Amino acid sequence: MKNIVVLSLFISLIVLVMSVSIYFYYITPISEYSYQTTAFVTKDVAGFDVNSSALTFGSIVPGGTSTRSIKIDNSYSFPIKVQPEVEGSIEKIISYQPLVVGPNQSLKLDFTVYAESIDFLGNYTGNIKIKLMRA
Repeated sequence: MKNIVVLSLFISLIVLVMSVSIYFYYITPISEYSYQTTAFVTKDVAGFDVNSSALTFGSIVPGGTSTRSIKIDNSYSFPIKVQPEVEGSIEKIISYQPLVVGPNQSLKLDFTVYAESIDFLGNYTGNIKIKLMRA
């Protein structure tokens, strides 16, 4: 009887360790990237910025938009889920669609800044963190 209890505890421990391992395998990012982000909403001048190390949207007028893209290359043999996290004041005016990139595939993740009205005049800054997760 004592052997059966010890065996069942041992099997339970193994199942617990495997479950925790699988859980962390899927919630731990494969990699993370961070980009400084800026946009300026002005009523007079529109312009763009070609900075390649940050997501800078330049100047936009109320009712206007500006879009920047990040190319996501998946060199893994499994699909990856792209999870952007936006922080800062730019969060009010930026939009994006999360995506899943298939194995050995490349896709663009588009970020669009949109200022609906004159109420959005000002300088917007922030940070976008991109997490690549197992899908």
